[in-house]
Amino acid sequence: MGQQVVKYILDSNIIIYHLNGNKTATDFILQNIHVSTISQITYIEVLSYEFASKEDFLNVKEFMENFEILDTSKAVAVQCIKNRRIRKIKVPDNIIASTAQVYDYVLVTNNIEDFRGLSLQITTTFE
Repeated sequence: MGQQVVKYILDSNIIIYHLNGNKTATDFILQNIHVSTISQITYIEVLSYEFASKEDFLNVKEFMENFEILDTSKAVAVQCIKNRRIRKIKVPDNIIASTAQVYDYVLVTNNIEDFRGLSLQITTTFE
């Protein structure tokens, strides 16, 4: 019987740290890109940034296409409601956390505190 592959969902801040040249975020992404995904909200948050040029935007958009983008399904919405009953959490963070929970993926974030109290697997690139 084969070993189960761990799949990751990257929080928006991991992508942003990478784009800003953070070595640990970049190393994590490069080592795990084949098993990493993002939620729709991460795609929206990152690409909604006001880039210095159209070329910068297109480069980031091309980079984002390396990831499977997980839809915000009804199951994710239902999980968001459950999470909100457990603790007050911002909608974008809740969508990312709920997506991780529904797909049973490990959430990679550098803001672990935002997700305290929720039942999900979580890791950070900070040392």
